[in-house]
Amino acid sequence: MDVLARATKAVLVHQVDDLTEDDLGFFTESTSVQKGGVEHWVLKTNGGAATFVARGSTDDVVAEVERCFADALGVACQLVEEPSLVAGGGATHVSLARSLRRYAETIPGREQLSVNAYADALEVIPRILAENAGLDPLDILIQVVAHQTEQDKGHCFAFDMEAKALSNMVEQGIVEPLRISRQAIAGSTQAAISVLRIDDILWAKQEATIPDGLMNED
Repeated sequence: MDVLARATKAVLVHQVDDLTEDDLGFFTESTSVQKGGVEHWVLKTNGGAATFVARGSTDDVVAEVERCFADALGVACQLVEEPSLVAGGGATHVSLARSLRRYAETIPGREQLSVNAYADALEVIPRILAENAGLDPLDILIQVVAHQTEQDKGHCFAFDMEAKALSNMVEQGIVEPLRISRQAIAGSTQAAISVLRIDDILWAKQEATIPDGLMNED
């Protein structure tokens, strides 16, 4: 009903007595179409709404199709709200990791280790992409880091799986929405922090014990 109201510019009312002429919508064509043994009502309007019909051999397949469509639609909506793109293919993650390692060199304490560990976590993305392509993840990562360091606008370079060579991801059209990348990094960071907090709480609640090696000593 919400989709019909949005498409036809109609207004939903709770009581028939409250209905007025201004609440009525408008459509250009109403037909019935038989597809896959199921009769579908097709209503054509000038509005901006549509219905997506998902089909599959099993309920699990249909659910997967719906999930993929919802994910793609969500990414498109995010891109409309914030039309900014970053280089894909792991290029952005490698560039962020390089920046973090340079920043870690300015930290004198042990916090430097945590910054470097965060950089290692970011490099997991290009490693997995290379591994899924049947390539050595360490060799590919070393090549990307070296190329980004040497080239002008190197932060856009990563390994192109189809060309089997390092390429500018932006020029190749391999990009990602900025908001999606930001949310992924922020969400994974919060998840890691939560796990560390739980681990600290469990460790703090452990009772003090005597090491096994000291039990028999006088």
